[in-house]
Amino acid sequence: MLLRHSAMYLVATGVPGLVNFLAIAIYTRLLSAEEYGRYALVIAGVGLFNAVFFQWLKLALLRFLPAHRDDPTPLLSAILTGFSGMILLTGALGLLAGSLWPDPTWRSLLLVALPVLWAQAWFELNLEVARSQLQPGRYGLMSSVKAVSALFLGALAVLWGLGAKGPLLGLLVGFLVASLLWGRSRWKGVAPKISISRLKPILAYGVPLTANFALAFVVSSSDRFLIAWFLGEGAAGVYAASYDLAQQSLTLLMTVVNLAAYPLVVRALEVRGELAAKQQLMENGELLLAVALPCAVGLATLAPGIAVVFLDTEFQQEAPHLILLVAMAALLSGIRAYHFDLAFQLGRRTLGQVWVMGGAALLNVLLNLWWIPAFGLLGAAWATVVAYAAALLMSAYLGRRIFAVPVNWRSVGKVTFATAVMLPILLVGRTSENWFAWVGAGMGAAVVYGVWLLLLDVGGLRSKMLGLLRRLRHAVR
Repeated sequence: MLLRHSAMYLVATGVPGLVNFLAIAIYTRLLSAEEYGRYALVIAGVGLFNAVFFQWLKLALLRFLPAHRDDPTPLLSAILTGFSGMILLTGALGLLAGSLWPDPTWRSLLLVALPVLWAQAWFELNLEVARSQLQPGRYGLMSSVKAVSALFLGALAVLWGLGAKGPLLGLLVGFLVASLLWGRSRWKGVAPKISISRLKPILAYGVPLTANFALAFVVSSSDRFLIAWFLGEGAAGVYAASYDLAQQSLTLLMTVVNLAAYPLVVRALEVRGELAAKQQLMENGELLLAVALPCAVGLATLAPGIAVVFLDTEFQQEAPHLILLVAMAALLSGIRAYHFDLAFQLGRRTLGQVWVMGGAALLNVLLNLWWIPAFGLLGAAWATVVAYAAALLMSAYLGRRIFAVPVNWRSVGKVTFATAVMLPILLVGRTSENWFAWVGAGMGAAVVYGVWLLLLDVGGLRSKMLGLLRRLRHAVR
């Protein structure tokens, strides 16, 4: 089921993922570095407010909806009540900030950012309903329509002369269109209703995770604000383009695994108990590493070619080094978030994640304050790598006391060996200045890696494929 659902989510997220990469290539060519920097800073700010005020609702919905399959209305009503309250609170804060901000350019951007925040939060809430109910098709349709419409309308708005506000308006319309088309049916008959007994477990579970995601934002995005402070908005735009290119590509693949894996773990724990959940975690971890490690190595090795293909010349100078470092950071972050951090969520002791990300956030800010003035953009990237490495170690150490997340070290060794075997092909492709050679090297390395996965039978892949072939042969007969 894990492989089948992962394949379905790969299709479901593939189109929006490709569109997001295309958006980076288009916007870095349509916007100046300074305009792109403003756009990236607004997106980062929206991400922070989303994490602080709305993320707890999404996470609680994903965690508790499987236990309310027979009658989800009371839970959805409590979620909607919390969402309505957050709309009022963020609306008041946003309007106050927008009216007091001294810079008129940023004042107008803040007033656009507010509805983008609400639309994104509602869109993501509906995505989690589809995910919790194991509906990757609906998830994919919503994500694809949002991504395509946002890029199309955003690019038109930029060409119309709206600058950094263009992509934001495109995102706003994209979120609303997808939510209206596929989100309304899930909330029919649901109305906000204040119920302390319903809200209490949601708050107890979600509020610590809110703090965790806010601190995770500090690690992943605060460097953009510090770069803008020390080096200017143009430097923040250059950094954000390279960072997003590497981080989104690798995180997309790891997210595909998690989208399929986490609901299966929760269902196994609720229905069959802790032992079954740990077995599912073992399988999830094997697949996560098998997907993430070779992709991180491929991104780091082929970074010069990736920068040339996707980024405009104004963004390319430091991009190869930034992509390499961000690929390392994204790998460490994904393994922590999608494997070891699950100990806190499954054990319902999510406060532990706050300690993990709190330490990482403090370390990240201190290193950024030290290294950005000294080393520029590369200093920010190195600070992110060190912070995520520290978070991974802390999560693994603290989480094992709550819910022991297993690691199959034999599979880790097999995946590492298969990745090492493909590396020479990538290095040959890196020396070429032809984009066709880069693509060929990536495809060749993927084939070699896949062959070695089969030979080493990572995660029982060879056995599963042989079983599938036998079933197909019997079906033909």
